[in-house]
Amino acid sequence: MSKPISENDPIRKSTVTSYSSQGSKEYEDPLNKNFLYGDITVRFLEQISFQPDDTDILDLGCGTGFVFDELQSQFREQNMQGTGIEPAEGMLKIAIEKYENDKIFSFDMGSFEEIPLNDKSQDKIISTLALHWVKSLEIAATEMRRVLRDTGSLDILMIAKNDGAIFKKAIVNALRNHLTFAQIIDTAALVQRVTPEQVKTAFSPFDDCFKIEVQKFDDVVYGTFDEHMKWWKARSSPVIAEVKDKNHFMIDLREELEKIGTDRGIPFDTSYYWITAKAK
Repeated sequence: MSKPISENDPIRKSTVTSYSSQGSKEYEDPLNKNFLYGDITVRFLEQISFQPDDTDILDLGCGTGFVFDELQSQFREQNMQGTGIEPAEGMLKIAIEKYENDKIFSFDMGSFEEIPLNDKSQDKIISTLALHWVKSLEIAATEMRRVLRDTGSLDILMIAKNDGAIFKKAIVNALRNHLTFAQIIDTAALVQRVTPEQVKTAFSPFDDCFKIEVQKFDDVVYGTFDEHMKWWKARSSPVIAEVKDKNHFMIDLREELEKIGTDRGIPFDTSYYWITAKAK
């Protein structure tokens, strides 16, 4: 399992800062929401089921409120309350403004490792493509177990260890012209790269009342350079936070990605986990 990164680490701080500016706005772009990770998220949410007595639903790493955007009709029909927790101020601001007149949803600053909610206060925890940013999976799992009721459930969509392996080689090749080897290693260390077995081990705090399952899914998504850049800019601003000449970097990146292009477009080899916890 990757080494935990200190909260005071400058790169860790740049992760949140970058998502507090341009990255947050990119998330709301319709193309970003409907392509690759956005499409994967929608399909994941369509398969989530709620129990009749589910009332309090927590979205961890809620970003700009994408989960509630997709599920709000279900929330209204079942009279559920949604709470979104997000560490990036820019993301949180967009979510709050979007739902400021909707009492069904509320938002607060926090993280997987520090959830500002009472013990055993939530019926369900949902998270989409955010858990890989945590410093420690073990601490995150312990905190999630603290706020989840013994009769609750959990559904998490998490990037898998080998997600985008081929695509990201092209990114690293482009980064070599702009960052030192040490800087590239530091950006790689921002993301948890774990196996299904390591996920289950990290979620051991749930062993008392819950059955944990980790399903892995793989696919290849093809798109143009511009299509890929919409989602990549939204989700990878921390990766290029230290790049000084970003325009030159984008030129280099286009050149590298076109090298792996096919007749169907530039491929992205997706790989992700669906982590579930259900009461025994």
